[in-house]
Amino acid sequence: MESGHTQMKATPADHLQPQTAGMQRYPHLFSSLRLGRLLLPDRFAMAPMTTNYAELDGSVTTRLCEYLAARGQGGFSLIITENMGVHPSGRVMPRMVMADEDRHIAGLARMAEAIHATGARAIAQISHCGRQTKSKFTGMPLVAPSPIPCPLNREMPRALALEEIGEMERAFVAAARRVEAAGFDGAEIHAAHGYLASGFLSAYSNHRTDIYGGSLENRMRFLLNIVDGIRQHSDFTLTVRISADEFVQNGNTLEQTTVIARALEAHGVSAISVSVGVYESFNTQSMVSGEAEGRWLPLAGKIARELEIPVFAVGRIKRAEMAEAAIARGDCAIPLFGRSAIADADLPLKIRQGREADIVACVSCNVCLGRAARPETICPANPAVGRDHEFAGALAAAPKEVLRIGIAGSCLAALTAAWIAAARGHQITVYETDGCIGGMQQWRSAVPTQHEYAELVAAAQRRAAAAGVRFSSRAPAAGEYDRLWSVRRYQPGGASSPNCYEVLQGTTDLPPDATVLVHGGDLASSEAAVKLAKAGHRVELSTPLADICLDAHPGFRVLHKRLITEFGGRVHCAVSAPEPGAGQTLISGPATPPGRKEMMQADWVYPYAAWGTADASIDDIYEADRMTAGIYAAAELAFHT
Repeated sequence: MESGHTQMKATPADHLQPQTAGMQRYPHLFSSLRLGRLLLPDRFAMAPMTTNYAELDGSVTTRLCEYLAARGQGGFSLIITENMGVHPSGRVMPRMVMADEDRHIAGLARMAEAIHATGARAIAQISHCGRQTKSKFTGMPLVAPSPIPCPLNREMPRALALEEIGEMERAFVAAARRVEAAGFDGAEIHAAHGYLASGFLSAYSNHRTDIYGGSLENRMRFLLNIVDGIRQHSDFTLTVRISADEFVQNGNTLEQTTVIARALEAHGVSAISVSVGVYESFNTQSMVSGEAEGRWLPLAGKIARELEIPVFAVGRIKRAEMAEAAIARGDCAIPLFGRSAIADADLPLKIRQGREADIVACVSCNVCLGRAARPETICPANPAVGRDHEFAGALAAAPKEVLRIGIAGSCLAALTAAWIAAARGHQITVYETDGCIGGMQQWRSAVPTQHEYAELVAAAQRRAAAAGVRFSSRAPAAGEYDRLWSVRRYQPGGASSPNCYEVLQGTTDLPPDATVLVHGGDLASSEAAVKLAKAGHRVELSTPLADICLDAHPGFRVLHKRLITEFGGRVHCAVSAPEPGAGQTLISGPATPPGRKEMMQADWVYPYAAWGTADASIDDIYEADRMTAGIYAAAELAFHT
């Protein structure tokens, strides 16, 4: 929600006021760094991530400024903005910030000022997405080095003519001059992930036979011309983002990327930001819970050891220990915090103050990237994101009447509602009798590789307790509350028994080494199969759909197929429900075709119904998109009570 046109007044962040607890534990992370003509006080930097918070015409909004300012106020010393379009043909989303015309300079200046007001430094990422967009976003035909469609978007681009390539080079240079005029401390050229500059670099997407194609030297020409053009006019901090490995046939690997990085250093860039992948290998960029944290640090390290300039690194970096170790090893000079900065804007401040236990950690559910529930960045761990200033004001607003509110159940949505309502002044008690705080997400933490969800639940509980929420292990007594909010669970396809939800909850009693047939097409079914296979059962997971986990981020399909196979199970897609034979047990789960949006009344379970008639329901849902919708609904309930 846009909160008007008045810019919030940020104050210099606490990262400028030394707090020794974290500094003593993480000396590398809190050491200063020269970055071009910038001197950073520490290594806390927020990675560039799209938000869709801009206006449809590409103008900067107060909402976007407040989002970035909240991260600066939370202790990030360097903020790299989301990609800004340098040309109308390069828009990658409907609400992309644009730097293609002088009329945008004033808005860009608002953004830079909002970041600077917190004491942080600001680098603007400039980009053209090439073939990796859709003409419905650009309003014109797609352009690329060669007429090869993106395998995901499947829209044929037009190959740029030589004179048009020069126009695109000048567009990048002009955008850099605009962001410098707007007050940014530097610019980052996005030459990774298969976008236009990346597309020229790679033989995977560049089949040209002129001076911009063929040899790696020719393929670097577009990017190096841009760098040279910017350097002709400015010595401000200039970084370039590249993909260390594209993970596609004929794509760039570390060998080619190291050559590119050396050339960029020779042409005067201030730092190299090392990422991975293109759209076709998108899962490498948006790793999910269960994949290794810091997975791409070794690739960044190999490039860093070949250069004199600083290197940035990415790859599920969310813990201070990992960031500290990466710097100490020489893998990077700056470990970029990405989705973790969305989940907790105050992450650096909490680390500095020795309050790491209070960090609300990202679990890589990728709702922020998929944006399936809304057309902009949202987060189940942090429903304040994107409305940071407004949310803080509402949290501090006292209710008209202080109520005693009992909450039956303790799922993430319930913990969120409890935190908000207590922070506003209500007297909140959460009642939970099954000894499991966190509901379905606590169940999920028992699935192999998904232990991070227990960390999120614990952080949400601590956040609620700090606001004054009380927790009781018994049912509420008569007269203890003025309002009762009760948790209900979404369990589609879980009417028969045994079912995948019983497996996830841990209430299914199976003999050792049982043969188990799990049938379902969603995340819950797949993770039940993973849990059973890890426990030593012979598992056959089947689905009538084209693939498993079709209600979740595609990274989970790859992860869970691998895990089930490693644990001795098998996966069968596009098959009918099996008939269990002698000694076999059938575990049922949802098999809903993708795209189904309605939630049927029969799919809900009311585990706390015996405790009394609820004044409102709070939704506990396993899958991340709908779980997030339930959390946002619970937040609104707490704000409007």
